[in-house]
Amino acid sequence: MLAFNTDWLGESQNIYEIEDCLKAIADAGFSHVHWCHNWDGEYTYSVMEMLQIRGWMEKYNLKMKGIHATEGHHRTNVLGKYKYRWERENRRDYTSENEFNRIAGVELIKNRVDMAYLLDTSEIVLHMQLPYRAFEEDPSSRDRYYAQVCKSFDELEFYCKTRGVRLCVENLLGTPNEHQIYQFDLLFDRYDSDFLGYCCDTGHALVTSKTDCLELPKRYVDRMFFIHTSDNIGLQSPDCWEDDIKMTHCDQHRLPFEGKYDWDGFAKLVAQSPYEYPIVLEVSSNDPTDTGYLARARETGERLRKLVEDYRGAL
Repeated sequence: MLAFNTDWLGESQNIYEIEDCLKAIADAGFSHVHWCHNWDGEYTYSVMEMLQIRGWMEKYNLKMKGIHATEGHHRTNVLGKYKYRWERENRRDYTSENEFNRIAGVELIKNRVDMAYLLDTSEIVLHMQLPYRAFEEDPSSRDRYYAQVCKSFDELEFYCKTRGVRLCVENLLGTPNEHQIYQFDLLFDRYDSDFLGYCCDTGHALVTSKTDCLELPKRYVDRMFFIHTSDNIGLQSPDCWEDDIKMTHCDQHRLPFEGKYDWDGFAKLVAQSPYEYPIVLEVSSNDPTDTGYLARARETGERLRKLVEDYRGAL
């Protein structure tokens, strides 16, 4: 069993192109899809859209492995420059200090919880942009930030549990690991594993780690309920931290084993974790004419799955 991300060729909003994307994934032999459309921004799915997606999946004999939820406000401005740093003026944002915007952000996450429930999957993946520069300049801002985050999660906990959907917070690209460790330690101390888990994004980890790309999955192996697997060559220059576009280019979403990530070490950790199959690929193709891409992706995914199974069998 293998899962493939729906936005591997971008996020078309044309329903015929979305269906064609699902058909191509099924024709390539994948058993599951990881829904990544509208992972960013404020789009809300109607129940009718959710039922349409379910109908497509039944048509092509696919199952769902996780919904990539959205934290709200688009992370790009009109010039296309990425905003990996927190913006206080965001409208629908569950971390906002504006209570109206924070609650609107919670409602947006609930929409994805409902979508996961209707599409019979038990996880949603969520980003949490950390304004770490503000934390370093004013430590009191960190307390205010997490007070809002915890207020939102307190409101989501019962909602998620009654629907059997776990929220998995992803390690992100634009934040040094020391700030993410503080984040995960705080959250996992406060919330149990039935509600809150860790999504290990291998591509992000390779960019943000200074010495060990397995630092975060080692630390949170018992909470690793979701994975995004992709590869890259790591941080390409020190000034990438100062330029969001350069940082984005580091996250190349190559197929596993095409970059520098420690896949053997990762497979050992997945084998020890509570993670349940299928393995999730979150990759992208830059060439829509490359008709062999999905076949290569499946071959790569099977290689990773076998590596994990070999280690699980040895436990």
